[in-house]
Amino acid sequence: MGSGKYGALTGVITRMQMLDNINSNLANANTTGYKKGVSVFEAKFSEALATRGKQATNFTTVSGEAIDFSQGQLNQSGNPMHLAINGEGFFRVQQQNGEFVYARRGNFDRNVNGEMVTSAGFQLLDNGDSPIKLPLKEFTILNDGSIISDNQRVGSIPLYNFEDTNLLKRGNDGVFVAPADAVVSQSTKPSMLQGFLEGSNVNVMQETARMVNTMRVFESAQKALTAYDNMDSKLAELGGIQ
Repeated sequence: MGSGKYGALTGVITRMQMLDNINSNLANANTTGYKKGVSVFEAKFSEALATRGKQATNFTTVSGEAIDFSQGQLNQSGNPMHLAINGEGFFRVQQQNGEFVYARRGNFDRNVNGEMVTSAGFQLLDNGDSPIKLPLKEFTILNDGSIISDNQRVGSIPLYNFEDTNLLKRGNDGVFVAPADAVVSQSTKPSMLQGFLEGSNVNVMQETARMVNTMRVFESAQKALTAYDNMDSKLAELGGIQ
């Protein structure tokens, strides 16, 4: 396959991958705490083929997805179980299998044991990685995560920061999974709002504009690929003439 044809083919494939990314972002534009994905491009140059008899091939590929952790809009819900992180940080929660994962979604609820859990039933953890059990009486959660009931501090909700958030991967039910070598520390200045939820950080207008531009490039690459196919057909016909 010629380098031009290969470049056009990779152009078509990468734009299809970008469209998948855009569609995912748009589908989650109203999802609480969703963080949009950004396609990561990688340029490749096949030096191994750069010999006197062969020509090197330049092409691009989508090597993965980076997660944009920028702040989403804070929306008041009025539910005392809801928490929105204002700024950096993540809640630490524990899945049913015991694994620690991290979340930005703060639409918590109370389970039958009085513990704060995510919509998927994951337990929200305190400073000692124990489930947070709420008092039966009315309670208030302060900006620093302190849980107050009857004018007494009965618990605390910590937030965690990562030295490199690029290491985080998406998990199930809106959580993020950190590798074993990720450097994580407890936030010294946590900031959260009770009765609020953080919305998605997807900008629908920007994503729509990206979709239109990507579709145009996709169509151009598709036309180029068709042109190369036609050229190959013509060359084959000429080669068959004796």
